[in-house]
Amino acid sequence: MIKLYSFILVATIIALKAGVFGQKSINWSGYTWYLKDAISQGPGPNRWSSDNVWLDSQNNLHLKIVYSNGIWSCAELYTTEKFGFGTYQWFVEGQIDKFDPNIVLGFFTYGGTDQENEIDIEMAKWGQTSSQAYNLFYTVYPKKVGLPTNSSGTKISLSGTYTTHRFAWSSKQVAWESLHGFTDSNTNQFFQYTTPSNYQQYMPVANVPLHINLWLFQGKQPMDGKEVEIVVHSFKYTKV
Repeated sequence: MIKLYSFILVATIIALKAGVFGQKSINWSGYTWYLKDAISQGPGPNRWSSDNVWLDSQNNLHLKIVYSNGIWSCAELYTTEKFGFGTYQWFVEGQIDKFDPNIVLGFFTYGGTDQENEIDIEMAKWGQTSSQAYNLFYTVYPKKVGLPTNSSGTKISLSGTYTTHRFAWSSKQVAWESLHGFTDSNTNQFFQYTTPSNYQQYMPVANVPLHINLWLFQGKQPMDGKEVEIVVHSFKYTKV
């Protein structure tokens, strides 16, 4: 009987690690991604639904903020694999420059602890309604909570809906850039930023999962009352 209990315990632990107890996942761009389901959880806090993330027939990734039965729900997915130094790149389709002030789209590394070991690309106005409000931000959180954060933002106005976003992370710096169209080159760039040399001592170094999310700032519904959908055509990681 003891052996049976031991076997059940081991099998349960393995199953939990595999995410088979209610946690949905998809395979996309060469990696396995868990989908987030939660009633009230950060960021926001918000309600999160795995139904708001799906792949179409062309294997493009869709994320949507949905309004149903009086409730708004958001979308998030994150990798089972942990990533480190290298170049991260996304091909994004959507009107990211015309987001409602309460909409946030994020691409980021995250190890589960706020304010450390995180590198962000975020399209958001953070609730600001000014026509001059910044709506694209690059941020790096340090290797340990309490050390300085480094960030840069700008206001973008785009002529199309296809954009490329990438960052290159090393032990010395993080270098971001955003570009018009889908491209592996550095042409048609509309924003770029590199951490200053004196930030090297704070640079995050831990290997962590990669997240993508589409959510509501402070859990507030869109001011225009409209649902939002974003399509990510591809993600590519090149290890250094």
